[in-house]
Amino acid sequence: MKMEKSPKNDSENILKNTSKRRNERKNERKGWEKRDLEYRHLSYKDKIKLQKQRKMFKFLRKLTCWGSAASLIVVLFFVGLTAFYILADSKSITTDEGREDSFKREKNSLKNYEEIDKEFEKSLETDIQNDTENQNENDEEDEGEDKERSQHKNNKNDTSENIEDFSVWNQKCPPELVIVNSKNKLDESYIVDIKVCRGKEIGELAWENLEKMIQAAAKDKIVLWISSGYRSVKYQQKLFNNQVEREQNKGYSLKESEERAQTVVARPGMSEHNTGLAVDFNGVKDDFYKTKEYKWLMDHAADYGFIERYQKKWMKKTGVIYEPWHFRYVGKYAHSIKESNLCLEDWVQQNLSNLDMF
Repeated sequence: MKMEKSPKNDSENILKNTSKRRNERKNERKGWEKRDLEYRHLSYKDKIKLQKQRKMFKFLRKLTCWGSAASLIVVLFFVGLTAFYILADSKSITTDEGREDSFKREKNSLKNYEEIDKEFEKSLETDIQNDTENQNENDEEDEGEDKERSQHKNNKNDTSENIEDFSVWNQKCPPELVIVNSKNKLDESYIVDIKVCRGKEIGELAWENLEKMIQAAAKDKIVLWISSGYRSVKYQQKLFNNQVEREQNKGYSLKESEERAQTVVARPGMSEHNTGLAVDFNGVKDDFYKTKEYKWLMDHAADYGFIERYQKKWMKKTGVIYEPWHFRYVGKYAHSIKESNLCLEDWVQQNLSNLDMF
């Protein structure tokens, strides 16, 4: 059975609780009385000072709390900002490193691009002058070559006699196989559609493959840049006249000067540059054949439709001195011409009887 609480026990509990509350209030009053006693002993001025001090202490506490909170926010902000910039810099560095290999050669090749454009004509004329000076230093060799040329012309069975006239060929052949030399002037009806490749004018037939070849070379860490591309007949006339003048200054007659000049600079309308299919690479230097760029071109140029046009052993057939920097676009016939180990004139002569293949 449950025990029922008696009213007597309830009253005792209530009395105990009330007594506790009274004791607590007494203790609070005693503390207040002590404070009041201390406060009562102070003068009016001291009381005001004490109040001001208490207000100042409260203000300082609040100020300290808010200041520490603000400083913490500022510190966190700067820490976050610093971390953000460090992360951004690291990403930009990795991006730059990733792009460095693909653009390094391009930047190097374009580093002095404007200067190259401004000084191209001067450098070309200087190189031409150097070539003629080298020929003068070897006059005996030149005379021997002249004798060989005369014997070569007098020989009816000589190959050069058979390929002298390409007028019929030039009318029927594909445009990329047109032959232009000292005996075959470019027909006035030949139209060159001009495109711009790396800041130089190039014929549209060669433009796309030339760009692909330069990009492929860049992937192999080979820097190719265009010294000269398409030249107008008017500009070719200027170059030829300048060379003739140099030869005349050496004491040669006008006829002799023109003959000697055309072995270095083609006559107007007789230069492959007038076709837009010829390209001179990397500054037109005599020692270009010693460079890794030349070796790369000899290994890969045919893959993009280009051949080396003027080798030293072909001078009697082409009428042009050795120009390792000069490459000619012949399109899909490049591998056939390269494998034949013949100059373009001789290769065409072998195929004159088979025009249908073109």
